[in-house]
Amino acid sequence: MEALKVKEMMKREVPQVKTIKIEPACMRYGVGRNTMRKIAEDAGAVVRIGKSYLINVSKVDKYMDSLSGNE
Repeated sequence: MEALKVKEMMKREVPQVKTIKIEPACMRYGVGRNTMRKIAEDAGAVVRIGKSYLINVSKVDKYMDSLSGNE
């Protein structure tokens, strides 16, 4: 019975991350910190919680798509 519960828990999908910190964003998009901050601000994707500077990934993705014409 316990093994069945563990298997079901392992099958559950991990929710998609909506925001990431600046360093992972830089690695994801292949740009530096200053450029990433500028892109995030232009896209309206900056989320500040206290001292944390987070970037909304879906907004940046849409912004990048609009720049490349892939809307």
